[in-house]
Amino acid sequence: MNKPASDKNILRRVFGVPYPFNWGYSVLFAALGTALVMGLAKLVFDNGLIAFSTSSTVGCGLITALLTTVALMLPAVFIPRKSSPDISGRYTGAGTLVMSFLSGSAVFLVRASLRNICTYLWLRIGNSVVFPALFSYAADDSKATLVLQVLTDTFIPALGISVFFYGLLWSGIRNADQDLAYYVIPFLFCLYSMNFPDLPGLFITGVWLCRVRKDSGNVWGPFLCLSGSRLFGLLLTGVIDEADLTTLRTYSDMPTTFFFSALPALVVAVIIFAFFRKILGEFHNSYNADVYGEEGSKYSVGDDTHRIDRFRAGFNIPFFMGVIIFIGLWVLMFKGIRL
Repeated sequence: MNKPASDKNILRRVFGVPYPFNWGYSVLFAALGTALVMGLAKLVFDNGLIAFSTSSTVGCGLITALLTTVALMLPAVFIPRKSSPDISGRYTGAGTLVMSFLSGSAVFLVRASLRNICTYLWLRIGNSVVFPALFSYAADDSKATLVLQVLTDTFIPALGISVFFYGLLWSGIRNADQDLAYYVIPFLFCLYSMNFPDLPGLFITGVWLCRVRKDSGNVWGPFLCLSGSRLFGLLLTGVIDEADLTTLRTYSDMPTTFFFSALPALVVAVIIFAFFRKILGEFHNSYNADVYGEEGSKYSVGDDTHRIDRFRAGFNIPFFMGVIIFIGLWVLMFKGIRL
């Protein structure tokens, strides 16, 4: 007689917002939002309901804005209403934000260099180009097109990525477990990107953003870092450029100048990362010493549980369901079934 109630309790326990909040719960919502937006976009664009292609600047921008809103921003808005995690963080001063922005230069150097090298090696062993799930091709080089591209491929995604991965997910990991976040969050960041050519660069970017999030103390550090990366890329146009996948068929289509600039750029990026790691760490230590004294900052929940228990709580059923959905989307992308 009590079985329906029991089943309801099981569903509530598995899919209800956990308390204390854990990092794995939100992955399912991001995966469902991504699948929903991609399915809707395919339906709308394939039926000609919008007079743009998905690879046009406008079409890709519309999908990106909708994807960021549904998959990343909505979970970050509605989930905290149930569990109240600390998403935005705390303001630690303008210095950390400026340093976070400037560290975007190293992020760009790493992503551009690794994209060029990995794309060449992938084509060199006889494979074909694997386009990201979302990409755009601009037919003209007008200023309006450039502004629209920067807005839709940088600022909008950067806001969603910072709020979701380095706000919502980060808030579900206790202070004592944050070293483990350097593996989990970059992995999930890469999984969400559905961008095969940039995978190595994205993972390194995800690791660095964890560092920026920790030292800056808020989500605006990662946002400014990602924004700075794109802006530094514009400044370095002609010095080091990312390979245009739409122009490649074989490895011989890649200019040799990509390799003359890629390896030195990686060396410079390592030096820049080391510099900003030290600077941001000093800002972080100074702020904590001034505000918290010797105790440092602590999260208000979960500190009385064992370290492995706090982190392991994120490996739950919703997390694995979300990962399975993302893997399915990756398989479709590799099979050429895309927007």
